[in-house]
Amino acid sequence: MRKGFKQTACILSAFTLLAAGCGNGEENTVSTPAATKTAEATQAPTATPAAPVKIRMFASDQSLPPLDANDPNIVFMEKKTNTDVDLVSLPHSQYEDQLKLKFASGDFPDVYQSWSGPEADLIAAGKVLELNDLIDKFGSNLKKNIPQAAWDAVSVNGKILAIPQPSSNSNSTLYVRQDWLDKLGLQAPKTSDELMTVLKAFRDKDPNGNGKKDEIPFSMREKFTWGDNIFGMWGVNNSYTEVYYNNEVIIQNIHPNMKQSLGFIKSMVDEKVMDSEFLTNSRTVWEQKIKSGLVGMWSHTQQLAWQWQADLDKTIPNDKPNVVAIPTPRGTGYDGPLGTRWSPVAKTYIIMKSTKNPEAVIKYFDWLMSEEGQMFTDLGQEGDSYKKDNGKIVVDTAKMEKNKAFNVIFKIHGTNPAVEEAKLSNPAAFAKLKAAWAVGDKEGFKNEAVGMPAAKNTYNIDTMFLEEGSKIVLGKAPVEHFDEFVKTWRKQGGDQMVKERTDWYNKNRKK
Repeated sequence: MRKGFKQTACILSAFTLLAAGCGNGEENTVSTPAATKTAEATQAPTATPAAPVKIRMFASDQSLPPLDANDPNIVFMEKKTNTDVDLVSLPHSQYEDQLKLKFASGDFPDVYQSWSGPEADLIAAGKVLELNDLIDKFGSNLKKNIPQAAWDAVSVNGKILAIPQPSSNSNSTLYVRQDWLDKLGLQAPKTSDELMTVLKAFRDKDPNGNGKKDEIPFSMREKFTWGDNIFGMWGVNNSYTEVYYNNEVIIQNIHPNMKQSLGFIKSMVDEKVMDSEFLTNSRTVWEQKIKSGLVGMWSHTQQLAWQWQADLDKTIPNDKPNVVAIPTPRGTGYDGPLGTRWSPVAKTYIIMKSTKNPEAVIKYFDWLMSEEGQMFTDLGQEGDSYKKDNGKIVVDTAKMEKNKAFNVIFKIHGTNPAVEEAKLSNPAAFAKLKAAWAVGDKEGFKNEAVGMPAAKNTYNIDTMFLEEGSKIVLGKAPVEHFDEFVKTWRKQGGDQMVKERTDWYNKNRKK
């Protein structure tokens, strides 16, 4: 098409020159060499396009298949931004460790992806570039489309140290088989006591109707994964979340409310309303249990609200399943925020001071955040994976799935409802997704760690919490053992971590 356009332009120019030579009926004139030279001299020289700027980037592979450098989407993106992106994909499960190894060896990219702010050591060593002036000059789309809360999360004393991706509706939400509730004449639980009543009914009253006592009232995954909304009934999470509590920044694994959460899970185990394999379920096993119609309630991301419904419609169509998102019940004796941690940012991108052309890096991200860039990273190239029909977006589902890795890795904006609706191409599906978003929008608590430098040392908190928490919920240690766990962790270095985090917060964040 472009070749044809250029050829047409040449023909038109020749015709124009010929017409000019014919004049307006007056005496015909012939161009002289001098006249030709004068005309040539007045023509502006053709500007030579600047060579693409190479940008070396470290990013998680998000556990997706590797991208081909010749992928048409990458070629298109690079052409639009006049860049040559050298993407170094690191394994998602080992990302933080691999990043530290590279930095320790002196291997620094132009920009790297993180889920928090830059490492404290990098800031102290003066390796992180302050972005305020560059964003003012070259980041109009970034300034326009990123909310202030996200900028605040990546700023230290007013200095912007990363480009934030605004968070999407990705927090965990509680899902329930509404058809089970309806069959048993039950309402969605609003308190922890009501939740236990519902789970016991799921256990005893055969809601799946097969005449067997095979229902799993509640299920989660190994290492307490996707149990967020159970912990969240008391405003804590088992995953890495920090909170300002009692004049300290503490990781929520040692928050006093965690004791109540573990005690409730123990009661779920004792009452046999918890999946007996909840500490060992792999993702595959866990999903299979839900899809086979055995599980009454579970927690997962809001974005997959319709996917669960579609999966169950496929595997147990005769049961007419109805999966709905419900608010997190309130734990006994607790009156604070519920649900899961809320963060104003999803990913962040930190630019190194050693970057040779930081302007080009900012321009690159600015295009990704432009209207054109957002549509592209959401859907791919217009006319290929999607088209617009009378203003309505129509997607090619197969090509969208093929673009998944590209979408996840390069997308830096939040959720676009119109795009999500187009992807689903199903009003009922979008309604289910919107309902999950509505639930998530009304709950959640702040993670103070967002934008803070990564902790130098967490003193084995993950392993210790898993070991000691497991003892409590399985009845191998009393609930009071939680206090001993906290004391032990603090003595083994935890107090140092708390002090470092609190000192940083008091200096840079506390208002």
